[in-house]
Amino acid sequence: MSVTDSEALSNYSAAFALLNENPPEQRLDVQLPYEKFVQLDAAFSELKSAAGISEEQRYPSLTYNSLTQMVTVVTAPSSIHESAARSMDSEMKEYVKAYLSTRSPDTLQNICFIGSTTEHFAGLYGRSRKEPDGGFRYAPVDGEDKVTIVYEVGYSESYSKLLDDKDMWINGEGVNVFILISFKETPRFAYPATPSYPDITDSRAARSAMSRTVGRTAQLNIPQRYYGPLRYRDHTWAGELKEAFIEVWRQDSNRRYNLIEEGCAVADDDLPVTLGIRISDFYPQDAWEAANIEDRTVSFNGSSFLEGLRHDIVVVAKNRFKGFLYEKLGLGPGH
Repeated sequence: MSVTDSEALSNYSAAFALLNENPPEQRLDVQLPYEKFVQLDAAFSELKSAAGISEEQRYPSLTYNSLTQMVTVVTAPSSIHESAARSMDSEMKEYVKAYLSTRSPDTLQNICFIGSTTEHFAGLYGRSRKEPDGGFRYAPVDGEDKVTIVYEVGYSESYSKLLDDKDMWINGEGVNVFILISFKETPRFAYPATPSYPDITDSRAARSAMSRTVGRTAQLNIPQRYYGPLRYRDHTWAGELKEAFIEVWRQDSNRRYNLIEEGCAVADDDLPVTLGIRISDFYPQDAWEAANIEDRTVSFNGSSFLEGLRHDIVVVAKNRFKGFLYEKLGLGPGH
């Protein structure tokens, strides 16, 4: 669906404002025709140059889906987001390395982690570009690179947009597997009103007291298998994770693996021990056939994944409180 000139102008202004202000944990999806996106991209480059921001700095990020004409701006995500991507990285890298190091060391060196590399698309999604949260490419020195596995992380509010990302990666790039990791935090975070904290003058003491409080709460939540909320001084600094799941999408199938339901981790026996990812998924079809390796299902440690989330909920709460002290109350680390 195309946008009117007035809508395009409003959307452009909103996207540029978010890129300029760069508050943490924000995602904005707005429609812009390609010509307006090019203008926005140029303005963003000028903004980064003037501020001395490296082009390699990942956030804020600016991507474009040409099929839906959707511009996406993402600012620095929470530790929950980063933990999920990091856990997925380490789980798969370790298994693949252990399996292939003796069976096919030559092809193992061709399997590379994507990181935050910007990918450009052709065909149906021509002129699109996207930075995945993680994934893998097969990159032989004497052949063409091919992205094979991609994963994206997001909150439940952006689930439909993550499905658009899935379509772009599977139908536009032809990846073997798209992994979608979704969380629902309730309530979503908002800073408290600054007049509520007139007595805080020492940021170090405040941060120490806050850390002790949320640390105790997190420990009390473990037997109940709860993941939040974490409160301090009558404010929620990390909401309850009401839901967490992983979806694995292929061209002709998809499957969901639930991790947290109604605020409680699923029973240990119900946590996934694999996401159905296979060693062959890391290869383009022709390279896999030429490698002549026995296929194997990659394991997944659901309990370890959740432990990482539990730790990072505490980190999120503490970082948000620190940001409040520094940005809203004007108290630096020395105060």
